[in-house]
Amino acid sequence: MENVLVFGFGVTGKSALKALDKLDYNIYIYDQNENYNDDADIDFKIFKENDDIEKIDFIIKSPGINPDNKILNNAREKEIKIVSDIEFAYKITKCENIIAITGTNGKTTTTTLVAEILKKVKTTYCVGNIGKGILDIALEAESDDYIVIEASSFQLEDTVDFRPNVSAITNVTSDHLDWHGNVENYRNAKFNIFKNQKDKDITILNYNDKNLLKLEFNSDRKVLYFATKDVNKAGAFLENGKIYFRHLDDKIDFIMDRSEIRIPGMHNVENILTAISIAMSLNIEIEIIKDSILNFLGVENRIEFVRELNGVKYYNDSKGTNPDSTIMAIKAMDENLILIAGGYDKKADFKKMLETGKDKVKHLILLGETAEQLEKESKPMGYDIYIVKDLNRAIDLAYSLAKDKDTVLLSPACASWDMYPSYEKRGEHFRELVSNLGD
Repeated sequence: MENVLVFGFGVTGKSALKALDKLDYNIYIYDQNENYNDDADIDFKIFKENDDIEKIDFIIKSPGINPDNKILNNAREKEIKIVSDIEFAYKITKCENIIAITGTNGKTTTTTLVAEILKKVKTTYCVGNIGKGILDIALEAESDDYIVIEASSFQLEDTVDFRPNVSAITNVTSDHLDWHGNVENYRNAKFNIFKNQKDKDITILNYNDKNLLKLEFNSDRKVLYFATKDVNKAGAFLENGKIYFRHLDDKIDFIMDRSEIRIPGMHNVENILTAISIAMSLNIEIEIIKDSILNFLGVENRIEFVRELNGVKYYNDSKGTNPDSTIMAIKAMDENLILIAGGYDKKADFKKMLETGKDKVKHLILLGETAEQLEKESKPMGYDIYIVKDLNRAIDLAYSLAKDKDTVLLSPACASWDMYPSYEKRGEHFRELVSNLGD
């Protein structure tokens, strides 16, 4: 019987424990905070820092664990396999229809929409960074069900055999450089999503992203591209305000008018083009795809409309955890914008974001670890800048500054970890604060 070490006992670790309990393994748990509280009555042993790593056959690493951890480095030296939850889930599931979506931005919206489309056809599980963890459902999913995964770079970095039937990359810029070390490592982690795909599998890429356009595949690989114009490639595209899909045999189907999309911004058009490309590659009927898009209002924390008060609209974009994501949110907004930004320092470059917003943002409210950096970079551009202690004060200040027809946008361009355990908690707090305004 193999010995498996569950490394990190948060959400992923607890899902891994429950899955392993149904299989034939000796289970060890390690958590830096020694937090082993779990309601499940499952036998496991505690692994301590000084224990012999060589007794472990393989490690399931939670995405939140830094790859430079001392125990993990020791395991690599001993050639002990380290895998992510999506890698282990792939090993144990009988499901034969796996769709994996990654990208610097857009993956949550795209994954959610694809799952909504596929749910109209058969049992579909939406997992990864959203919904359930994949190990919660890996053993439950039947062979002909669909599993739709939002895959992070952290999860993809620790994959070996993982092979989705359909993979999609929305875009790749730069993110998590504090984690991956450099842009190349980050991109390579993302590209693991298609590294094991075979000729009958489908790879879907953003034609407008030069990092993806220059990728080379063998001539037998089925590659689709989505684009905001007709580029004469198989995949979904936008042309003259209408969305079409070109098949691999060059046949073209009309899908819908762009004007029928109910979520704002060109970035969401690209997300929808990705979802259409995935659904069409799975031979889903056009009417099912269109109906799902017509009824899709977006996801929580991604340019989410919260309320309008005194002629001022409030939007929650807490999922804007990097500058490129915030650029998309700014572009989706009208002028007279009050932007709340700042948070955990991921060593990002904010220059392009600030250049994008300088003609739209009338007040810039900053908080978190990156507040001083953002102030330094934005001041020469003529921004009206305020630094506050926390989100409570940011909302109070925005409320006092806002006038009729202004928009208040929380889009931090940073992770939440300096103030909140997750972007979801940050967005939840924003909604709560905004909902209480005027009381």
